[in-house]
Parts: sequence; C-alpha cells; structure tokens
Amino acid sequence: MAAPAFSISSLPAVDRRDVLRRDNDLMLATVSNPVAPPCTLHDRQMLNFVSELRDGGYNLVNCAKRLDVFPRFGVNFWDSLRPEWKPQHGDLIDTLIELFIDGRQISRDRLTKHVSSEFVTSAIEMRLLQDSGQYVQSELCLFPCYGKYIATDRAHKNSAINQVMWLWGESFLLAGIVKRSPRRRAIDIGTGSGIHAILASDHSEHVVAADINPRALEFSQFNAALNGVHNVEFVLSDVFESLSGTCDLLLANPPYAPDAAATAGDNFWSGGEDGTEILERIVRAIPSRLDMNGECHINALFPNAPGTTTKDHFNRWLNGDLDHYEVLDHTWPVPHYEDLLSERPYKGDKSAWRFGIVSLRRSATGKRYWRECTGRGLFFGSTGTCSVLADFDVLE
Repeated sequence: MAAPAFSISSLPAVDRRDVLRRDNDLMLATVSNPVAPPCTLHDRQMLNFVSELRDGGYNLVNCAKRLDVFPRFGVNFWDSLRPEWKPQHGDLIDTLIELFIDGRQISRDRLTKHVSSEFVTSAIEMRLLQDSGQYVQSELCLFPCYGKYIATDRAHKNSAINQVMWLWGESFLLAGIVKRSPRRRAIDIGTGSGIHAILASDHSEHVVAADINPRALEFSQFNAALNGVHNVEFVLSDVFESLSGTCDLLLANPPYAPDAAATAGDNFWSGGEDGTEILERIVRAIPSRLDMNGECHINALFPNAPGTTTKDHFNRWLNGDLDHYEVLDHTWPVPHYEDLLSERPYKGDKSAWRFGIVSLRRSATGKRYWRECTGRGLFFGSTGTCSVLADFDVLE
C-alpha cells in the first residue's frame, strides 16, 4: 500500500501556474462503485497480450512524447495536467491512454483497428475492459512503467473498495531512482500494485511483497503474472508483522498523509494524524531487517514540524544511531503541499515539509553522511525516464 496525494510544489513554475488556474480540477471526484480486481489467464494468453502492448509501442517514452507532461519531479499521467491534449483516433498510443489511463469509452471498431480481437477478448476476460457491445471501457488502469505493465484502481476516490493506488509521479520516481544491483532478497513494504516488487524481481533472487490490504495483493499477484514474474512472494502483513528474515534491498512507499479522520493504513494514503506512524515503524525496523550490505529506499512525505528536519526524525527513530549510516536525501521542500484525499487533511504550518526519497545504508568504512542531493538537475528527462540514480558510491 502506498500513499499519494498531490504536491503543487513538485511542479515546475509554468505547470504550477496552470494548475493553480484550474482549482476546480484539482479535487478528485468521489464515487461509490464496487470494482472487481483483475484476474489472471493462462500464461500464453497474458504473454500474447503484453506482446501486443510492447509491439504497439505502449511504453513510457512514447507516452511522454504524446502527453508532454513529464515535469521535473515526477512522471504524471493525471489528465488535469494536460487539458489541451487532444487524442488522435488513428494513434494506438493515444487510444490506449484514453482507454487504460483516462477510462474513456472507446468504440470497439476503433480499438480493433490497432490490436487483434484476441487482445480485446483477453482484456475483457482479465477484467481490464468491460464490453458493452459496440463500445469498450475500463474501470481499472494499466500503466507502462520501465518495461512493465501495472494494473491499478482509478485515480478518483472510490468509497466502495479499499483502493489500490494509481501510479502517481512518486511511483515512477522510486522505480527509476533505485540502483538495480544484484540482490539476494528484496522486501517491498506496502506493495500496493506490486510495481516496486516486480521491478526488483529482475535483479533479486527472491522478493517479498507485503501489504495489509487483501485487494492490493490481488492486484500485485495479477501484475506479477502479467509480467511473467515468478520469484515474488506475496504476504498479507501489517508492515513487518508477518514477515521473517532480513533483506539486502528494502523498498517502501508507505501511506504518509496526515489525516485526522483515518487510522494509519486504513487506506492507501493515511499515515495517521501526524502522517508518520507507518514511516516511523519502517525506519525503526531497519537495524534488524536490513543486511549489513543492504540498501533501503523510502519514498514519502516528511511532514516535519516547524524547526525540525527529516534528519532529526530519522535519528530519533534510529535511537540516535543515524551516524552509523550513509544517507542520500532526494527530497525537496513542499510548503504548499495539497492533500486531495484525506477527509480531514492537515491545515497547519507546512514550512518544513519535504517530499521525496531517503536512501540509506550502513557505513562499512566509517564514512557517514547525510547528503542532500536535490537541486542538482532534473529527476526526469523529456522521455519520462529517471535521470538520477541513488548511488552511494559516486559523488552526485
């Protein structure tokens, strides 16, 4: 389970002005609609389905070219950031974005001009599409993400289900910033759609994907099958409670929004009243869960009280032992952070708030530091690919 909201501060100035002029578009719609999770088919059917997506060029680079909305701090498919985008009916990428990202109704004839009838049938059987005869539409989303395809719930709030998080910019940021070194065992806490566990499966012998939400595990298991991944173990767990053993890669994008109306972990965004309840539990577990040669990458909002820093909190959660670690701080200030999901969002002083990724590993050489790495270039290039790597062994 992960936790997005929206940070206007994370956008370049020109994008921020555009968004602020469209205040009404910022609020996420709320619906109450029971939506069934996706279901797996035979391996061959799923392989053929993915092959058509790849052969048709439905990937992050091509989506970036079509949408032209990949700002400095995150890949963002949100339609409110591209109100002028006019899809071309003769373009397969545009058709798939309309269908699988925006949830628009598409004529079946239009879709089958680009893909096979087997593709459409498989999508319907997997519940990625709903068929109404002449038209098809999706109640779910299917994102391209660094060579994988990830199904999620839609972006709007849905009170009838415990939603699986849409792929907001933070998902692409964490996915792109992790150094993909060979690993023995990876653990992904709050796996949600399973995106980070599935990416870790390419360079890890074994991966554990944990979430407290059964619906999230249904999605993550489907996404693993869709991408032909077989070395991920899925565990229903409240943070580490049902997990054993250590890892040499720890990943987390936990619920982090300060929400006085929800218990931490009740949904994919609430981190409790102060926003740090789950984050603190993860950081406190690092000494016992992370191998000596392991790395940890945590993407979160850091709702620091005025006069405090993210470093202060990590040191407290690590019982004053922060100087035993090397830390890369890929976060940036978000004093105007907007929470579009919480029922009772925080309304106080956000001047010290930060957002982004904190990466850390134990120091094996005595070289200990907290290095702030933002402000040195763009996280994402125009292709939507991440241009920054969390690499402890080179000077950033």
